[in-house]
Amino acid sequence: MQIRCGNCNASQSLEVALGVESARGALGVALQMPAPLHRPLVQYLGMFRAAGRALAFDRVEKLLTGLLPMLESQTVTRNGLTRACPVALWQAGFERMVDQRDNGKLQLPLKSHGYLLEIVAALADQAGAKEEKAQEATVRSGSARADGDKKLERLQVISQARGEIDLGLLTLDAAKQRLREAGINPEVLDG
Repeated sequence: MQIRCGNCNASQSLEVALGVESARGALGVALQMPAPLHRPLVQYLGMFRAAGRALAFDRVEKLLTGLLPMLESQTVTRNGLTRACPVALWQAGFERMVDQRDNGKLQLPLKSHGYLLEIVAALADQAGAKEEKAQEATVRSGSARADGDKKLERLQVISQARGEIDLGLLTLDAAKQRLREAGINPEVLDG
């Protein structure tokens, strides 16, 4: 079926016009993707194309739309679990997919994002484990305990000053001076 362009009056097929609209939608979603992912994402999308065939724009739009919410929220959801996943981990996931393709370890064309999500979820788990290990090391090293000790000392100085004011052993001005000397804001006594 032939249609006419409303701007230039040129004649074209309805299929071409629909393709242009699909291309516009796919491009709109692609432009919302984080900049560091553009190149590896294009390579990844090529893995959905059957040999000797072009990837339809509506398929590109659907594929990108499936990833966009996770990329925007910097999370990955797989097997019902959602993990924090910064853009750098997504980029590493796309690059790993490209490496797998280049080494002939992928069965192409891909049908879904399943394998990518497995890779990215594993990367997110590894990053989370490293962060947890670092936190545990901090706790074991005593820096968390030292922070707690400093807070306790601060509370003891404030409490002692309040008690001495209540007993009439210290004036408010003298108590505030003591707190200043201890490096504590004297306004804590005003409340």
